[in-house]
Amino acid sequence: MVLLDTNIFVIDRFFQRDERYADNQAFVNKLPELDAGFSIFSLLELCGISSFNLSESELKRWMFYFPTIYPVKILNPHGVGESASAIEWFGAYTVDTFQLLTRKITWGDAMVVQTAEQYQVDAIITWNQKHFVNRTTIPVLPPREFST
Repeated sequence: MVLLDTNIFVIDRFFQRDERYADNQAFVNKLPELDAGFSIFSLLELCGISSFNLSESELKRWMFYFPTIYPVKILNPHGVGESASAIEWFGAYTVDTFQLLTRKITWGDAMVVQTAEQYQVDAIITWNQKHFVNRTTIPVLPPREFST
């Protein structure tokens, strides 16, 4: 499985004039052939970014039916439902994610790394490689360099 970063979908939907759009589109067109995952937290981030440009109905469709728009698996963080309470789970999740901050990474990128490491993905696919280099042992590739 590969884990996708938010920027792939932002470029696909909103930035058709971006210099990376053709490469990004070629990658998006390959998604049906891939075992691709997208973190639930990345989906929330994407919906927040998209809320400025999508209608309410389209935004709801993205939030609740994203895999019908893009063929990806929405990945929940490990441990959800295993703790005695949501408060305990969130506390443990926060501590685990905070530990990643010692790698000099933003909170949002730390959640991507945490999901990637929990699911033991083969690669993180992103246009923002510099956000992840030396912060995980998982290969980090831009869409144009990823091959199945």
